[in-house]
Amino acid sequence: MTKKWKFFGYQTNIEWYDVKTKFKQLLRKITYSFLFQELICLIFIAYMKLVYLSSRKILINCDVLPTAAKNKAPLIISFWHNRLMMTPFPTQGLVKKYLGFNFMSLASRHGDGKFVGRIMEKFGMIIIYGSSNDGRKSSRGIDVGSFKRIFSGLKKGYSLGITPDGPRGPNQKINGEVINIARISGAGIVAMSYSCSKFKQINTWDKFKIPLPFSTLCFYFDEKTFYVNKDANEEEIKKIKKEVEERMNFVQEESLRIALKKQ
Repeated sequence: MTKKWKFFGYQTNIEWYDVKTKFKQLLRKITYSFLFQELICLIFIAYMKLVYLSSRKILINCDVLPTAAKNKAPLIISFWHNRLMMTPFPTQGLVKKYLGFNFMSLASRHGDGKFVGRIMEKFGMIIIYGSSNDGRKSSRGIDVGSFKRIFSGLKKGYSLGITPDGPRGPNQKINGEVINIARISGAGIVAMSYSCSKFKQINTWDKFKIPLPFSTLCFYFDEKTFYVNKDANEEEIKKIKKEVEERMNFVQEESLRIALKKQ
């Protein structure tokens, strides 16, 4: 459809499709710009802190991280993608308290992943952008360079936070990467989750949960640590994968039960 437009008294013919396309391109350029994402990032962090500070906190087995940091024992903290939002809080202060310790987090390279990574960086984490090979949403997997950074960090005794169903699902199903990282590095896997007594669920592939202020927050770390033998065969890996998945579901359900009970 062609529509007549007037600019400074001059009339011209412009395709409406072209106008919409240019507008979408401009909007995308703005939303993916550094300044815009930095502003949104600060707003998100302010909201996260509001939720955390205004809510009652219940911590279950949260000494797992300080113990690992103190002993420089590498851990892979595994949690589902829909419980990503408040996970930085249990790591606060550990980097300053334990010399030589750091907490790594894996994020995808596309725009949304970089936004999440930027938030995590402001909590003092080392972000490894490795869920894509060329920056496109369609790309999956961790590239060789990112694997090297992960293994180098784990070798130094750092911990790694990972969502094994990210970046795009299927929801609450473990991909093979977390098991392979544990098998090659020798690091232990600990299932973790948090739940909030009041939250808003978004209609996304992972049914993402946004916690609401003045709630009860329950952070739950599993008491069991899984180790994968370097020589583990396919059947053994499959078994461990299933067990880790079950424990991740368990800590998620338990954290929700406790949060609702104590509200």
